[in-house]
Amino acid sequence: MDPKLLYWTGALINLAVIVSCGLVAVYRIRRRDVRGHRRMMLCAATLVALFLVSYVFKLALLGAEDRASWTRPDFALLYIHEFCIAIMLLGGVRAALCARRFCAGSDGELRLPLAPRTAGVSAHRRAGRAALCAGVLALLTAAGVLAGMYTRSAG
Repeated sequence: MDPKLLYWTGALINLAVIVSCGLVAVYRIRRRDVRGHRRMMLCAATLVALFLVSYVFKLALLGAEDRASWTRPDFALLYIHEFCIAIMLLGGVRAALCARRFCAGSDGELRLPLAPRTAGVSAHRRAGRAALCAGVLALLTAAGVLAGMYTRSAG
């Protein structure tokens, strides 16, 4: 198997785990499990950071993909995927910045804000929702991009 295909297959699995962490985080916060929500989001953020670092090494060791045989639809799908990734990253950063304003109690216990409709909470929720929706779309489009890569490598 081509090392680049192996890398992108692992990256797709990594993105699936990231999106899964986001979905579990939503489940946890709806159950008012703030610690569980935070833990899942930190796990997702760590996986994103690890991917970004691995991508730098991938480029250095394996180089970029040969896109000479890519069609216009292949490029369109890739650009849609990259746009979704950008929205996911921006939404995640925005949600994280909003969450930094939520504080722990004097006993160190994380708590939901007393007023769940404050501007900071609403901004956090909107940014998180955008990041999660974009992540799901990024996962779907990544599967399509990877399927195209496998198809081109076989032919």
